[in-house]
Amino acid sequence: MTDDLGPLRQALSELSEHGGSADLYEGTLRRSRQLQRRATITTGAAAVALVFAVGGTAAFAVNHWPDPSAPPAAAPGQPDCPSIDTLGNLVELPAGWSFVPTGVQCAQTWAAAEVTRPADGNVRYLFHYTADAGWRYQEQGTEWDCRELGLTRPAPFCTS
Repeated sequence: MTDDLGPLRQALSELSEHGGSADLYEGTLRRSRQLQRRATITTGAAAVALVFAVGGTAAFAVNHWPDPSAPPAAAPGQPDCPSIDTLGNLVELPAGWSFVPTGVQCAQTWAAAEVTRPADGNVRYLFHYTADAGWRYQEQGTEWDCRELGLTRPAPFCTS
C-alpha cells in the first residue's frame, strides 16, 4: 500500500511560510512572574501566621503568670493572706514608720509584715486571724517560735 503524502507536505510547507514561528518567550515570562507573586504571597502569609502564633502564645502565657505581688492562695479552711492595706487599717504606725512594700508573709492563721523605722532597723508586726474577729494585731518583734504560735509547718517569720 502506497500513500501519496505529497499534497499534505505541500500544504504544510505553505502554512509554515505564512504562519511564522511560535514565540514562547512572552508566555514564559508571564508564568515566571505569576510564580514569583505566588511565592511572595505565600511567604508573607506564613510570616503573618508565625507572628500571630508567637504573639498569641506570649499573650496567653503572660495572662496566666501568677502575680508576684499577690499573696499566696490560702489552704482549704484557712483565711486568705491579708494585704498590706488591710493590715495598715488594723494598726496606727508611729510617725516615720511604714510597711515595707514587699508584701505580707502568711502561715495558716498568722501573718507578718515588715515595718521600716527611721532608726534601730526594721521590725515585724505579727497578726493573727480568728473566725469571729478576723485579722487582729498580735505583737511586734523580729522572729517567733512556730511551736509557740501553734504552727505545724515552718513559716518565714519563725525561728523553728
